[in-house]
Amino acid sequence: MRGTIGETFERLILLQIGAAAATRERIEEVVEGLVEQGRIQREEGKTLVDQVAGRAKERSSGARSLIDASVQQGLRRGGLPTREDYEDLVFRVEQLEHRVRMLEDRPVTPPSVTPPLRAGGPGGEPVPEAPPPEPEAPPRPEPDTPPGS
Repeated sequence: MRGTIGETFERLILLQIGAAAATRERIEEVVEGLVEQGRIQREEGKTLVDQVAGRAKERSSGARSLIDASVQQGLRRGGLPTREDYEDLVFRVEQLEHRVRMLEDRPVTPPSVTPPLRAGGPGGEPVPEAPPPEPEAPPRPEPDTPPGS
C-alpha cells in the first residue's frame, strides 16, 4: 500500500470536492441547455440546479459518514485508540499530574517517634526495644605529672 492513511483520506476528500464541482458544472450545463431550448424558465433552472446539487451534497455527506465509520471500525480492529480514547487518557494523566503537584506542595510531617517492638515478652507479646545507649565520651589522656605538683 502506497502512502499513509491520512494521504488516502486527503485524496478521497479532494476527489469528492472535485466530483461535486464537476457535478454542479454538468448540472448547470444541462439546465442551461433546457433553458435555451425553452423547456424551462431561467428561475426554474436555478432552483433545479440548487436542488440537484443539494441532493448530491447529501449523498456525498452520507458517503463521508460511511467512510468515517469504516475507518473507526478498522482502527478498533487494529487495536489503535480513537480520538476519544486518546482524549480520555490525556485527561487522566492531567488529573494524576495535578494530584502529584498537590502532594509535592503538602508540608511534610515527621512520623511519630515510637520505639520499635521486639518479640519475646511474657506470653509472646511484643516488648518495646530499649533505646540505644548513648555513645561514651572518649577517655581523657592522663597527665604525666600528678595533680597539685
